[in-house]
Amino acid sequence: MHLDLASVEPSLSGPKRPHDRVDMSALPSDFQKGLTAKVGFKGFGLDKKDVDKSVKIEFEGKEYELNHGSVVISAITSCTNTSNPDVMLAAGMVAKNAVEKGLRVLPYIKTTLSPGSGVVKTYFERADV
Repeated sequence: MHLDLASVEPSLSGPKRPHDRVDMSALPSDFQKGLTAKVGFKGFGLDKKDVDKSVKIEFEGKEYELNHGSVVISAITSCTNTSNPDVMLAAGMVAKNAVEKGLRVLPYIKTTLSPGSGVVKTYFERADV
C-alpha cells in the first residue's frame, strides 16, 4: 500500500450530520451554498436576502455580533458506539496545547467535553483526568 501524504487533506464533519465529510478547502463554498439550498441533506432554505443578516448579543456586559456560521458551541465528543478514550484524551491535549499557544475562545462560546458513553467517563474519572 502506498499513501501520498501530499494527497491528505484535513476535513470537517457536518454541517447537519456528524458523519458528513467536507474537505477544509471546500468548506467556505459548501457552507455558503448550503445556506440557500432547499431544506434537506445540506440545505437550510434561507432566502438570499437573509444570508448576510446578523444579530447583536450582549454577554457579560460586552456586545458581540453573530451571523450565519458563528461558533457558539465547541465540543470534544465521541460516538456512543465507538467511544475511544485514547482519541478523546488526544483531542483534549490538542485543545490544551492550542490554548497554551494563544488560541482564545470568545466568552459566549460554550465549550464542553462530552464522552459518548458512561464507560469513557468512568475511564477518565478512574484516571483522575
